[in-house]
Amino acid sequence: MFVINIVIALVIFLTSALMSWTNGIDITLGHYLWLPMGAKILAFLLFGLWALPGVLLGSLMSGYILYNFFHVNPIYGPLGSLIGAFAPMIAILIMRYFNLSTFFDGDKKLEFSHVIFLIVLSSIINTLLKLFLYFGRVSGVDQQQIDSSEFILSYLTGDILGGIVFILLTIKIFMPLLIRFKLI
Repeated sequence: MFVINIVIALVIFLTSALMSWTNGIDITLGHYLWLPMGAKILAFLLFGLWALPGVLLGSLMSGYILYNFFHVNPIYGPLGSLIGAFAPMIAILIMRYFNLSTFFDGDKKLEFSHVIFLIVLSSIINTLLKLFLYFGRVSGVDQQQIDSSEFILSYLTGDILGGIVFILLTIKIFMPLLIRFKLI
């Protein structure tokens, strides 16, 4: 499980690096295609709570190395990374608590319609928790400078699109390789 968690952390870090390279760094405006959300969701779907150390490590590494959160926002940066790490897990626990899905059918195939709902729920949780955390509290940013509707729209759009794109690409490209080499 140690190796799997290292791989999870690296995938989250590399997708975050790709996103920061294409968009820059501004926590008041989300990226419109946030692939790390899909990486986190898929990690929890495939490996359950065992993926938590890798998701946390990848999220915190991304925040520290790529977004320099300790120097810019020493409190809210790490908290935002933790919210991003825990949002998919919270969404999965909510869906399981209400018996909404096991995410796999009888043949161990992924129920993609249920995964779409999971992506949307994870995105809503992530966006709202970050909005409450950042709104008016980010050092150097006044409350009036954060447009809450733009914040919500950009974070929700990015998380949902990023989650769908990442999971679809992984299922179509990498899943056959993982099954072939008996890694899952």
